[in-house]
Amino acid sequence: MIDLDDQPNSSRSLERAHKASALDITASTLLMNDAPEVADDLPSFSVVKADDVLRRLVEQPEELTRYHANLKRFLQTVAPSFDVCLIDCAPTSDLRTVYAQSVADFMLSPIQLNQEAVDGVTETINGRRGVRRIQATFNPALRFIGILPNMVEQTPLQQVNCREVATHFAQYLVRDPAAPERLLVIPRRSAIAEAQAEGVPLWELGRTKTAARDAWREVRPCFEAIVHHLQAGVSPVAPLDSPDASLGTQHETAHEVIHGA
Repeated sequence: MIDLDDQPNSSRSLERAHKASALDITASTLLMNDAPEVADDLPSFSVVKADDVLRRLVEQPEELTRYHANLKRFLQTVAPSFDVCLIDCAPTSDLRTVYAQSVADFMLSPIQLNQEAVDGVTETINGRRGVRRIQATFNPALRFIGILPNMVEQTPLQQVNCREVATHFAQYLVRDPAAPERLLVIPRRSAIAEAQAEGVPLWELGRTKTAARDAWREVRPCFEAIVHHLQAGVSPVAPLDSPDASLGTQHETAHEVIHGA
C-alpha cells in the first residue's frame, strides 16, 4: 500500500496492529527519487508511508512527468514481490491523485454524501484532472470502477444528496454484480470506526463482536463487487451525458442507494 495522503490515516491504521510492515522509503522519496533503495526481501504486506513532504508536492506541474516516471519505475521494481498495490490518495483533486491515476489499472472513488463531495463528482470524472483526462493523456489503460458512497446515514440531507447523485450519475455508481439493479453503499457503522482504530480488518473484529459481524455482512458486497471488476475488467468511463438510463430508472436507483447496502 502506498499512502499519498499527507494525513497518513491509512499508514497508521495498518501499522497499529502490526498487520503490515513499513518500508524504509516514504511516499515523497519514491516520487522524487529515480532510484530509491528497496530491500531484496520485502514483507508480503508492505506500506510506503506518507510524510509531511507530500504537502510540498501538491502543485509542482513542472515535475509531473518525472514523478510519474519515478512512481512507475518503483512499481515495476517491486511488482515481483506483490499481487496488488493499493494507492490511497487525499480527498482532493491535486497532482498526487494524478500521479496515482497515471500508473493505476483501476480507480475507485469513495465519496461522502455531503454537498462538497457531490459537487466534486463531475470534477472527478470530467475535470481537467479527472479520470477521462488521465485516460486521454497519461494512462489509456485506466479503468474506472465507479463511485461508492461512504459513511452513509439516514439523514434528510444525505437522502437529498443521495438522490442527486443517483439522478445525475447513476451509470457511475458501483452495482452489485449479483443484482445489477442494486446500488452499493458503505453505511456509517461504529464497528467500522472501531476496526480502523484498532488497525484490524472488520471481519476479524467480527469474530468476537456481533456489531462488527453485522457491519461486515453489510459492506462485504462492496468488496466482492470491487474484486469482480478487478477480475473481469471494466469499460472506460462513459461521458457524463451518456443516455444509459432514463430519469425513471435513475430515480428508482436513488431509492436503492438510500435503503439498500
